[in-house]
Parts: sequence; structure tokens; C-alpha cells
Amino acid sequence: MELFKDIRQVFDFAIEKEEASYQLYSKAAAMVSSTASRKMLEEMAGQELGHKRLLQGLDREKVHEYRFVKVPDLKIGDYLVDIEYRDDMTFQEILVFAMKAEEKAARLYSEASHLTDVPEIQRMLLMLANEEKKHKYNLESMYDDKILTEN
Repeated sequence: MELFKDIRQVFDFAIEKEEASYQLYSKAAAMVSSTASRKMLEEMAGQELGHKRLLQGLDREKVHEYRFVKVPDLKIGDYLVDIEYRDDMTFQEILVFAMKAEEKAARLYSEASHLTDVPEIQRMLLMLANEEKKHKYNLESMYDDKILTEN
């Protein structure tokens, strides 16, 4: 993981990653024929934009009202090789790339929560880590359903 000098650098880096995730999920949504998969990917794209806005201007009410949930980990991404981003990626490659990205984002937010003593910022970072775990679970479920089951 990159070394950050302060929490602002973490936020700047995370904002870039949330924008990239938004673009990736939007592209993936346009590639799928399944209405349910498209809807889920579009929702995830919207959530990434929401995360970006949250990082840009700390929404204290949203952070305070957030309820943490235990997210299952199917661990499918743990057994797949990292993929470099390309514009011509297949749907399967996008899912693998996105799983890995969500896993790294969750770890980044979780570890970054230790870089600040401000409880509100710590909670926000842990909230974002929890959201990224949800995304990874959704992607792994889609991979299991669309790739592993169909092959």
C-alpha cells in the first residue's frame, strides 16, 4: 500500500479511486445484457459517486446515521490473478479487476482510519471500508452467477 503523509492525501487518493470506480461500473453496465446485472452495476456506479461526494465534503449526518453490517466474503477474488486495466477488457476481466480494486479500497479505508484521531473521520473511513466490502461481495456474487455457473 502507498504511504501517505496525512489524511488529506488519503482523501485525495480515495476521491480519484472513487471516480475511476464510477467510470468502470458505468462501462461494465453498458456491456451486460442482463437487466439485473446492469441495474446492480448502475447502482454501484451511483454509490461510488456518493462516496466521492462524501470524501469531498464530510457529510456528518450521513456518517452519524450509517449502520455497519457484517458483509460476507466469498473470497473468490482471493484466488484470481490481478488484471491491469485496459479499455478493451471483457466483462469477466472487468469483474476481476473491480473485485481486486474493491478489496484494496476496503483495506485502504480501514488502514487510513488509524491515521487520524478525529472520531468522525475514523467512522467515515470505516463506513467507506464497509461499503467497499459490500461492493466486493456483489461483484463476487455476480462473478459466481455469470462466470463460474455459466462455464
